Amino acid sequence: MTLDLKRALNSEQYRAASALDGPLLVIAGAGSGKTRMLTYRIAHMLEQGIDERAILALTFTNKAAREMGERIRSLTGKPLENLTTATFHSFGMGTLKQYIQHLGFRNNFTIYDTNDRMALIKEVIENLDYVVESFDLFELSALFSDVKTGRKSFGANASQKIRGLYEEYEQHLKAYNAVDFDDLITKPMDLFNAHPQVLEKMRQRYTHILVDEFQDTSLAQYRIVEILARESRNLCVVGDDDQSIYSWRGANYENLVMFERDFPERIEVKLERNYRSSGTILDAANSLILNNRERKEKKLWTDGGRGSSIRLIHPANDEDEASQIADQIMLAHKKEDRPFCDYAILVRTNSLLDTLEAKLTERGIPTIVTGGTSFFDRKEIRDIVSYLKVVANPSDDINLLRIINTPRRGIGRTTLERLRRVGDDHNASLFTAAQIMGRSTDGQMREGIRLAVARFASLIDDYHHDLFQRGKSKAQVLRSLVEEIDYKSHIEAEHPDNEAAVAFKMKGVVLLSDMLARFERENPGSSIFDFINRLSLAGKESEAEADGGKVALMTIHSAKGLEFDTVFVAGVEDRFIPHARAIEDDPANIDEERRLFYVAITRAKRALILSSCENRRRNHVETPSLPSRFLQEMPKELFDEEDPAKQLTGDEMVDKLRLLRERLEKKIG
Repeated sequence: MTLDLKRALNSEQYRAASALDGPLLVIAGAGSGKTRMLTYRIAHMLEQGIDERAILALTFTNKAAREMGERIRSLTGKPLENLTTATFHSFGMGTLKQYIQHLGFRNNFTIYDTNDRMALIKEVIENLDYVVESFDLFELSALFSDVKTGRKSFGANASQKIRGLYEEYEQHLKAYNAVDFDDLITKPMDLFNAHPQVLEKMRQRYTHILVDEFQDTSLAQYRIVEILARESRNLCVVGDDDQSIYSWRGANYENLVMFERDFPERIEVKLERNYRSSGTILDAANSLILNNRERKEKKLWTDGGRGSSIRLIHPANDEDEASQIADQIMLAHKKEDRPFCDYAILVRTNSLLDTLEAKLTERGIPTIVTGGTSFFDRKEIRDIVSYLKVVANPSDDINLLRIINTPRRGIGRTTLERLRRVGDDHNASLFTAAQIMGRSTDGQMREGIRLAVARFASLIDDYHHDLFQRGKSKAQVLRSLVEEIDYKSHIEAEHPDNEAAVAFKMKGVVLLSDMLARFERENPGSSIFDFINRLSLAGKESEAEADGGKVALMTIHSAKGLEFDTVFVAGVEDRFIPHARAIEDDPANIDEERRLFYVAITRAKRALILSSCENRRRNHVETPSLPSRFLQEMPKELFDEEDPAKQLTGDEMVDKLRLLRERLEKKIG
C-alpha cells in the first residue's frame, strides 16, 4: 500500500515522519499522537526502500514495543520479521546473545532478576564470613546498581568491605555464567569499547535508530544509541521533558541537552496539538508546568472544546475521601451507563491505596490495583521457574539453592555447607558437588542424606537430558517434573485445610507450563534459554488496559502512558503531592514532583476530579492536611470547588438516598 502521510498526520507530525535522514529531535507533548507519528515514520522508511533489518526502534516496556511492531505491520501489510522494535533491555540481551563470548561468558547465560541478585549478594556476604544481618541487602543492591550504571561511584572514603563485596559479586556472576539487569545495558557498551569490530558490525546493521520516551533514558542507555548512530547520524529521539518522572531509577532528562550537543545539525519538531484531553484540563496542565524553568517551551492545545470544569473536593478524612470517590463512580456508572474501565484513581504513594481499594470493594465496584504481586513474583511460580533454570543450566547455584530442599528432602544447612566445601575443593558448581557427594563412600555422611543428595542430582541430570532431547516437548518435560517432585503435596502441606489456595497456586503452575507450550508452538527452533530469558524480562506491565470491566487504582508513576475518560487524583495535599520526603532529600526535586502531577492531570480525557482531605490519618492519628501548593499554580476559574455547606439539589439528594438504601440492603442481605 502507498502511504498518504499528509492526509494521515497533522502538519507537525508529517514534518517529523517525513524527515528520514540525519538527527531528529521530536518534543512530543502528552496526548499529541507521538506513537502514531512514529509508526507512520517507520512505515514511510520502509516504503522509501530502507531495509527493515537496518531499523532499530527502542522503547521502555515490552507492551509498547509489541504494540509498535503490530501497528507498523498493520500499516504496511508485511510480516516484517527482521524489524527490531524492542526495549533497551531486550536489545541488550540480543546483543549479548550474539557477542558475550568476547567478554568471557558463554552464550547460554542466565539473567538474574532482583530476587536472584539479592540471593547472590547474601551468598557473597556469607562466603566472605561477614554477618548477613549487619547489611541492608536492599541498600547494597541499589548501591551496586548505581555503581555499575555510573550513577554513583564508591568514592575515596568507601569502605574496603563494600568494595570487596561488589568485586566478589561480579566474580560470582561470571562464575555462574549469569548477568543481572544492569548488565543488559552496561555490557553492550563494554563490548563496543573493548571490541571495535563488534561495534562496527552493529553500526553496519542498524543505520536508522529511533528512541521513544527519550526523557526516560538513563545516561548508559543514551551512550548506547549515541555510539551506534555516531557515524550514520540517523538518530530520531522522541520525548517530553515535562513527563520526566523517573530520576530515582536513573532516567536523565538532561539527555535532551546532550543530544543537542552531540548532534548540532539536528532538526527539531514540536508536537503540541493534544488529541486526548479537554481544553480546561490542558489549560490547567499548561499553567502548572510553566513553573518549571528548565524545560523545552511548549503549550498543549486542542480543537476538541473546553469541556467541564475540574472538580476539587475536600473530604473530611481518608475514609470520607474513599467513600466520596466510590459513590461518584457508582452514580456515574449507573446514570450514564459508563463501564468501570472508564475510571482511574491515581495516588502519589502506595500507602494511600489500601483504604481506597477496601471502600471500592465494599461498594461492589470491581477494581484492579496495578503494582500488586506480579504473576512471576508468586512463590510457586518462582519455585518452578527456578527448577526450569537449574534443569537448563545445572551450574546456576543461586536457583539450585532455592529448590534443593523444595519440596523438603532433608537437605539442611549442614549439608549445604558440606556441598559448598566440596564445590570449593573441586572448583566446581554446587550441582557437580552434589554428584560427587552422591557417589561418596567415605562414610562421613549419613546414608539418608547421601541418598537424598544423590536422588536430587539424578533428578536434575535426567530432566536436563530430557529437556534437550530433540523432538521432545519442553512443556511436557516441565509437567512431568512438577508431577515427579509432587509439588502439589508441597503446596498442600504449606496450606493445610485451604483447598482454594492450593487450587489457585496449582492453576498458576499449569498456566506456566501452558505458556511454555505456546512459546514452543510460536517460536519453532528457539531454545529453552530463550523462554527463560523472556520470563526474566517480563516486567510488571500495567494490567489496567487489559481488563475492560474494572476501575484502575494505581500510583501516578504506574499511570504513565495511559489515558482514561475520568480520572480521580486522591491525596492532592502537601506531604503527598509534592511528596515531603522527596523535597526533604533535595529541594530541587520540586520540579520532578510538579512533572508527576502534570502527568496525573494529563491522563484525563473528559473529567478530572482532585481530592484534598481536610484531615488524614498518619501513624494511626488523624492530623490536619494542607491542600497541595500546586493547586495554587493553576487558574481558579478552571475549578468547580466543592463547598462543604452547599445544599444538594433534589436529584442529587435522590441519588444519594438510593445509593444509601442499596448499601443498607446489601448489608442486611
